[in-house]
Amino acid sequence: MVMSTAHWIAAVRARETRRADRLFADPLASELAGEQGAAMMSRSEAASGGENRFIPVRVRWFDDAITAAVGAGIRQVVLLGAGLDTRPYRLDLPGDVDWFEVDRSTLFSLKEPVLAGASPCCRRHTVAADLAGDWAAPLCAAGFDPTRRTLWVAEGLFFYLAPESVVGVLGEAAALCGVGSLFLADVMGAAGLSVPAMQPFRDHLARNGLPPPFGSDDPAAVFADGGWALADLTAAGGPGANYGRLPETGSGLRRGWPHLVTGQR
Repeated sequence: MVMSTAHWIAAVRARETRRADRLFADPLASELAGEQGAAMMSRSEAASGGENRFIPVRVRWFDDAITAAVGAGIRQVVLLGAGLDTRPYRLDLPGDVDWFEVDRSTLFSLKEPVLAGASPCCRRHTVAADLAGDWAAPLCAAGFDPTRRTLWVAEGLFFYLAPESVVGVLGEAAALCGVGSLFLADVMGAAGLSVPAMQPFRDHLARNGLPPPFGSDDPAAVFADGGWALADLTAAGGPGANYGRLPETGSGLRRGWPHLVTGQR
């Protein structure tokens, strides 16, 4: 995950934690976000014209989907582009869950000192690797078992990757696990990438030599290209992705909107 973005998302989680009607609680988020995260959140919302109401809903959807998958017996989870996520500390996960976090070493060098005083409720493993390079070998070296059913989690990741990298990550994950494994991801709608509120961010990416944001109005095809069958899909605001925070959109695909997707092997 892009470093500054990780701080920003942590700041959003910290603000949500302070709400009386919060969708989740993340006691570690404020310290992880720091002043940098709060400042970036403020700049982002000033540029886009207001608070991003989707992010807390997205966090809660992933929380629920992870909890459900673990409740159904999956005991190996891989969080790709882990950023400053704290789910092993804040979710009620069984102690026999092996939770792998994959991200760059620079991210972990900032994150681990904050987490040093806290205890995860499951077996947490950090994997320093770049998703643009070879991350499968370091993951397996950290104790990942390709023979076990696996839950792959890509929250807020695909948006920052080139299209070929998105399919590559899906394909690499599919090759590392067997039948019954799941892949959770959010996919921005392609039509939503060209709205005026997105232009400052697109300009920032261009100035820094980064790929334009990824989006697709056919998430099922993206997953299929990576070797995953579509198990579930809901647009932001749809059933299970609303929590009383977003306008209701109904079920199924909604062109131009962010979607929360579950793939299955």
